[in-house]
Amino acid sequence: MNGSTTTEQDKITAIRTQYLAKGENKLLQLKQLDRKVKLPAKLTSGVVATGGALLLGAGMSHIMVWENMTTGLTMGIPGLLLALLSIPLYSVVLSKQKKKYTEDIIALSDELLAQD
Repeated sequence: MNGSTTTEQDKITAIRTQYLAKGENKLLQLKQLDRKVKLPAKLTSGVVATGGALLLGAGMSHIMVWENMTTGLTMGIPGLLLALLSIPLYSVVLSKQKKKYTEDIIALSDELLAQD
């Protein structure tokens, strides 16, 4: 290739891929589909877990600081349950997203594997 070294060719290829139209780079499409599958599950379970942890912490501070056991328990126990339910919630949302995008991901990965 006009006497250029392999590192120069790698740099040229890297620059070239930045300017390809989105439909032309199938590996990028596959990564984006994979992100579409995983991101909603991560966000949903993260928000639920964070809300549960905050509620649990508020309940603990009611008990420890203000010595209000009733309010602390009514806040802390649901917060603990929310935090614990975020793990199966992640699995449920992830499996739904996988079902939604399985055909596209398999087809695109088969195309990429056939090119090699």
